[in-house]
Amino acid sequence: MHKSNVISGSPEIMEQPRDAEIADGETAVFKCNANGDPIPSITWMHNEVEVEVDDERMAIMEDGSLVIKNSRETDGGSYICLAKNAEGLAKSRSARMTVYRPKTILDFKNTITELPEKPRFIEAPRSITTNEGTVEVKLTCKGVGVPQPFITWSKSGVILSPSNHYAIDSDGTLTIRSIQRNDFGTYRCDATNAHGRISASADIIINAVPVFTVHPDSVSVPLGGHAKFECVAVGTPDPNLIWFKNDVEIISDGRIKLNRDNTKLEIINVNESDEALYVCEARNSLGYREVSARLTIIENNNRRPVLVYGPYDLEALVGSTIEIPCKAEGTPTPGIQWRKDGSELQRTGRWKISINGNLYIYNLAAEDQGRYECTAINDNGRVTASGYVTVKEDPNSSGVNIGDKFVKIAFLEASSEVDKAINKTIENLFSNKVLGSADLFRLIRYPNAPARELARAAEVYERTLVNIRRHISKGRAMNFTSDFNYREILSPEHLDLIAQLSGCMTHRTRRNCTDMCFHSKYRNIDGTCNNLQHPMWGASLTGFRRILKPIYENGFSTPVGWNKDIKYYGYPKPSSRLVSTTVIATKTITPDTEITHMVMQWGQFLDHDLDHAIPSVSSESWDGIDCKKSCDYAAPCYPIDIPPGDPRIQNRRCIDFVRSSAICGSGMTSVFFDSIQPREQINQLTSFIDASQVYGFSDDLAKNLRDLTNELGRLRVGHTYSGGKPLLPYGENQVMDCRRNLSESNVNCFLAGDIRANEQVGLIAMHTIWMREHNRLAKELRYLNPHWEGDLLYQEARKIVGAAMQHITYKLWLPFVLGEEGMTILGEYKEYDPLLEPSISNVFATAALRFGHTLINPVLHRLNSSFQPIPDGNLPLHKAFFSPWRIVEEGGIDPLLRGLFAVPAKLKKPDQNLNIELTEQLFKSAHAVALDLAAINIHRSRDHAIPGYIEFRKFCNMTEVDSFDDLQNEITDKNVRRKLQELYGHPGNIDVWVGGVLEDQVKGGRVGPLFRCLLIDQFRRLRNGDRFYYENPSTFKPEQLTQIKQYSLARVLCDNGDNLTQIAPNVFILPERQGGYVDCSEIPKVDLKMWSECCSDCRYSGQLNTISRLNARNRRHLYDDISFPPNNLPTYDNRTLTNTEYFENENLRDRISKLEKTVEVMQATIKKMNKAIKRMERARLLQSDY
Repeated sequence: MHKSNVISGSPEIMEQPRDAEIADGETAVFKCNANGDPIPSITWMHNEVEVEVDDERMAIMEDGSLVIKNSRETDGGSYICLAKNAEGLAKSRSARMTVYRPKTILDFKNTITELPEKPRFIEAPRSITTNEGTVEVKLTCKGVGVPQPFITWSKSGVILSPSNHYAIDSDGTLTIRSIQRNDFGTYRCDATNAHGRISASADIIINAVPVFTVHPDSVSVPLGGHAKFECVAVGTPDPNLIWFKNDVEIISDGRIKLNRDNTKLEIINVNESDEALYVCEARNSLGYREVSARLTIIENNNRRPVLVYGPYDLEALVGSTIEIPCKAEGTPTPGIQWRKDGSELQRTGRWKISINGNLYIYNLAAEDQGRYECTAINDNGRVTASGYVTVKEDPNSSGVNIGDKFVKIAFLEASSEVDKAINKTIENLFSNKVLGSADLFRLIRYPNAPARELARAAEVYERTLVNIRRHISKGRAMNFTSDFNYREILSPEHLDLIAQLSGCMTHRTRRNCTDMCFHSKYRNIDGTCNNLQHPMWGASLTGFRRILKPIYENGFSTPVGWNKDIKYYGYPKPSSRLVSTTVIATKTITPDTEITHMVMQWGQFLDHDLDHAIPSVSSESWDGIDCKKSCDYAAPCYPIDIPPGDPRIQNRRCIDFVRSSAICGSGMTSVFFDSIQPREQINQLTSFIDASQVYGFSDDLAKNLRDLTNELGRLRVGHTYSGGKPLLPYGENQVMDCRRNLSESNVNCFLAGDIRANEQVGLIAMHTIWMREHNRLAKELRYLNPHWEGDLLYQEARKIVGAAMQHITYKLWLPFVLGEEGMTILGEYKEYDPLLEPSISNVFATAALRFGHTLINPVLHRLNSSFQPIPDGNLPLHKAFFSPWRIVEEGGIDPLLRGLFAVPAKLKKPDQNLNIELTEQLFKSAHAVALDLAAINIHRSRDHAIPGYIEFRKFCNMTEVDSFDDLQNEITDKNVRRKLQELYGHPGNIDVWVGGVLEDQVKGGRVGPLFRCLLIDQFRRLRNGDRFYYENPSTFKPEQLTQIKQYSLARVLCDNGDNLTQIAPNVFILPERQGGYVDCSEIPKVDLKMWSECCSDCRYSGQLNTISRLNARNRRHLYDDISFPPNNLPTYDNRTLTNTEYFENENLRDRISKLEKTVEVMQATIKKMNKAIKRMERARLLQSDY
């Protein structure tokens, strides 16, 4: 080794090796001059492997240099020099050696010729671990060869092409921008030329929050049994699993065992202390998720008897038959024993005990009077109840009504049966279990308490009548040859009693509309008193309006298709599911060339302002059948049959479906009222376009949505995230809380005026925007009128919001639905018509307005400010349902709104109606069978007994139809008509929604002729029959109406988005059809100074000042919550409007007069005090003289 320049101490590299490019066969030299004491020894590393020196090709020289002779391709790579002595080790830089073959040679003709060379990598890609949302990741792939190889990249066998997401540089480097979850995987680089091809691969590993692939199931085990839970999660880095019981971490011991990776928890010899909620937590460096399961102990299947209903005191006539009720539950099933006056019953041959335990006594005699005691007994205990029977002589035996004695018994049974089914449904929905999408779907649409009581009343009434018929059939002494007639069996007094007991009378109470100071200016929240002659028209919790009579199979309540033997126009009703798969569902999607996806979203938002048919209050039949587990027709269960050979569903016979609730006075309950009325469904909402989806449909809900902690007149708001604006408040502590799915996120559901607000994230965005718009209006109105109280600010802002929605609907949205001709038929607004009923028709809610389902895309786009997908990516529709957490954790509402007004809606074509996300994947994660929206639409119209397609054609004065060829003008596609004939047999059998959807769209519209007719009828009623319609001259002042007409949805989005700066002028039209996007500053604004309340006695010409301007100093505190700088308050001049209801000159004069009287009293008091002081002063002076 080299011995010069020796320096005492550990080695030090004095001369570093350098990179070298060497032709194949030439000699390479790498320098390494090292000093140290003792003199260090030199070794070399090639690609992290020590170089084995041989005398032929490789040698380490005395000065430490490495010499490589006759270089080969395998010699390429990194070389590092190590200098080592007793004092330590020194390491040189890494020098790279590249060995290449000469590209050219000089041939015998002295011509330079380029030599061919196979591709080879000089830098291969390396695997990378990164995080979701990373701006970009680069994979390097550099190759050489003769000719120069062409670099291509692929992932999972799919060639990657340059795009906004992928970029491939000229040197072969792959750049991936805005890393998303689906960028995870193996990427392969191929270098290819005419002489060969080589490949190299690298992985992109994306760190991800844990996701559960196996959820633990709740278990019930007896004492001493074994309980097992399993929980599996995936994520990057790999998550750690921890189990908790009552928030305490579980550690393995002799009785509680965890396997090595904690995926399985086993509890041996279960005891009472083990009954608890067990939580499995998956945690890694990016976060954690939790799922839970409950362990319930079965106490050896033993349960003491509990009385469902028991005896009560009753009076009966001699010779009659009575039934004394007694029914008990327990495990094992308890036996029923009867005693009279403390003794066993005497064997008279005139009594018997039913299977349920009720005691029947026939041909009642005087000796039967006494106290009857019912005892329910099983191995675990007993329970006893009694009632006294009084026997009376019949003063007029011919006048006895045999049905009267059964009323109370039948009512108690009905109440118990209905309440039991309701309570079990509520228990299933509101238990602490983890809810899937289907549970959330049912929960989110489940009626609130007032609506539930209304529906329950009708169910109890109807069930009571059924039970009376059953009891009479069992116990009566004669047989009827004619049809069963309740009026012959029950007295009017007892029919009235049933109505009172069930609650069927409460909904018929009319609202007092005499407060004209309020009703002349503002709407009632529940829609009552809009029409002062018919106060209930359009009110919430009232029945739908019928255009045509319903076609219930029994005349008043049984749905269409309930009896499969009944035929329509000679043919049975086809399965709703079969119709969906045959003519409705489509895999192919064509984008609309004119309208945006916002047309669909506004349609849904509007629909949730107009109608919501209350679902059944129970998902069980009154006989205890679970509608989700049975395919039997047992009210309210009305399942959708699965036809043989279904393309998706093979292992089930049906899709679960529950009937809509009915209103009292319809169906069977109508026997109480003047005449038999067919069953009618309940509209939970007000019928008017009044922003009820923002403010609610009842006084209680409206108050719950308001911020009543101050006098600002605003709606409640939730949290503010990432510098944005407030979100909706969470629905915590609400009776109808939409429980979040803890396996996805702990973010709760939002609270809004409509219970379906959380149905999908686009809808949440719309609710959020309009909540913010109300608060923006209330804030500015308060600045203009600081003397207004909170209620007045709230009502004025609410009135403006409702008017804005009407203007947007009729002037901006409806033309794209009805087309130009349809708008002409609708006509211009002329005047309010108090004789026109505005209530929503059943066919409008059940069929016509559901045309919007044909516009839904299978993906919700989420775009950033550059209108590119956000890092979280676009959202498949089935992932958008019931996911409020995505608003909080995945970018807020702006990306969704941009996606709605920048992306085309789906185009409806004859063979492209509903995308399969809606017919094949709806809530498939939680249902035994995924739902089918098209089949549900068809089945719902049958549940509501809506007449068929051609019946409504007659209503709309369309041509008569006798054959399927007669439909060729409206349904031009021959293949569609052929399929309809195969399904229905006759045009008269076609369901109205199916026929309406399959019609060709009218010019410029998105519906066919039938739906256009039905929509025009309803929207004319909603306009002309609404006393508060915004164009009615009595609703707004002319100058205010001018400002209302400035409203556009684009302006609302600009004002209330988190940071929307660019937008299309009309968000319903594709941007490219209107010159692209413009700055929000270019969108017209509404000037609210027209709502400024004026001082009519102002004396300064050119400016009318409100009384609030008279003392600016005292108003400063009013602006504490307003984002105006204190010294730069906006000035509103020329305030010309007067509101005499709240500010009148007479009131001002009265106040001044009272103030003057107070001043006079104060002056008189001061004079008296002065006189008293003078007297005291004189007295003091007199005393000093003495």
